[in-house]
Amino acid sequence: MLTTKLKTNMFFLLKLEWKKLNKLTAFRIFIAFYLVLLPTLLLLGKRIPELPPPMMTNEVLFIFPTVWEWLAYVGNWLCFFFFGFLSIITITTEYSYRTMRQNIITGLSRKEYFLAKLYLLLAISTFATVYYTLCALLIGYFNTPAIYWHKVVQNAWFIPRYFLMCFGYMSFGALLGFWIKRTGIALFLYLSYIMFLESILRWGVHMQLWKHRSMHFYPMNAVEDLTPLPFTQMADEFLSSYGFSLFLSPVEAAVTTIVYSGIFLFLGYKLVQRADL
Repeated sequence: MLTTKLKTNMFFLLKLEWKKLNKLTAFRIFIAFYLVLLPTLLLLGKRIPELPPPMMTNEVLFIFPTVWEWLAYVGNWLCFFFFGFLSIITITTEYSYRTMRQNIITGLSRKEYFLAKLYLLLAISTFATVYYTLCALLIGYFNTPAIYWHKVVQNAWFIPRYFLMCFGYMSFGALLGFWIKRTGIALFLYLSYIMFLESILRWGVHMQLWKHRSMHFYPMNAVEDLTPLPFTQMADEFLSSYGFSLFLSPVEAAVTTIVYSGIFLFLGYKLVQRADL
């Protein structure tokens, strides 16, 4: 009985979010770009005749099992940009147009309002992951000379990592949206932190003060390490033998992303509870 009630409430809240998203031009544009660019950017690799060592041939981009890694890396950039931006915009526009105030006045509690946003993040992350899986399977199927099941599923553990990567970017964007409330400033902070500020903190401050692998456990670095650039992992294995690593292990990256995402969402919930309507 309780489970049915929760499911009904979840679908009601998602339906409410969908009605809002339908009116949001940015949502349609970002989803369309993601659908087109995810397979297209990888398939552009067919136009590259030669690749630098250690890859040598571009076949590794499209065949099983390596297609999972390369497509996930392409998706990393797309999720960072499109879905991170989308999580910010869907929240800040609520403050701009006062739809949050309207929703709460007309019957939603603050908890339900926050849950609606949480369900939306989960739904979009699931959609992005399902599409990634479908693209990887189709690209691999049409480009791998001989299909063997063990090769197809060899790197399939990238699927849950891809979901966490997308959800990590979106939960961070959601926190900035709830905190800043202004679209332009929130987007600027999102880009600035991920592309510049965190790197400065890690390499310019942390490493100078304390040369320890704890410098890798920053939130967005953990998200990025879920689906890193594939051939750089060879360099990481080489450096690891000398006591230094470039990346977190998959388990470390996954656990760290889950912890930080939980923190971001908890802080976002507190901001919703205290928000001035």
